[in-house]
Amino acid sequence: MFFLPWLFLYEAGLWFSGDPYRNLADIWLRELLQRAGFSQYFLLPILSCAVLLGWHHLSKLRWKVDWQCLPGMFIECVGYAAILIGVFQIQHWVLSTISYFASTPAAAWLAAETDANTNLHQLLAMVGAGIYEELFFRLLLLPAMIWVLLRIELKTWIAYSLGVVLVSLCFTAAHSIGVEQDWFTFAFRFLVGLILSVVFLKRGFGMAVGAHALYNIAVEVFY
Repeated sequence: MFFLPWLFLYEAGLWFSGDPYRNLADIWLRELLQRAGFSQYFLLPILSCAVLLGWHHLSKLRWKVDWQCLPGMFIECVGYAAILIGVFQIQHWVLSTISYFASTPAAAWLAAETDANTNLHQLLAMVGAGIYEELFFRLLLLPAMIWVLLRIELKTWIAYSLGVVLVSLCFTAAHSIGVEQDWFTFAFRFLVGLILSVVFLKRGFGMAVGAHALYNIAVEVFY
């Protein structure tokens, strides 16, 4: 249930605003559906809910909705987002130090990150990134990666650890497409991927979505 408000906010916001802009993971998933012959606008969010219900069924956990937990879950997501922002601040300081001494790709990235004007469409895109990047990388790709690693008879802790690392690398690589990169930025996004993967495995998909979306919004608004 914690996932649904984020999904509704993003899809309804884009629908009513008429904004065609979507994040990369959203575009990838919709292109996959279109190639399969499905182009309905609301099919992807419906399938997202179906995948989540299927995941819950496979986990064999008892179905229970505790509405009183939702505020606490939101506060917990704020805490995870604060951790990510702390990591961002450290990287921000490192890049600022580098840019002070020389004009580098890191300095250019810093300027791009801090000079952008925030508007409603960008905030919706930040929420969408939290939803569909977590859906693609954490809910779909990470369990599949761990399953494959377990099938080749790796120890459980090795399979989970390696799966988290590999998916975090994929997450980082996806954010590097068409963008000039430096090792500091790459390492930062890799660390973000690691943190979100751990949140997903330990606390669930909704928590990862909330943490990712809140972090994106905070960076977009305050930096």
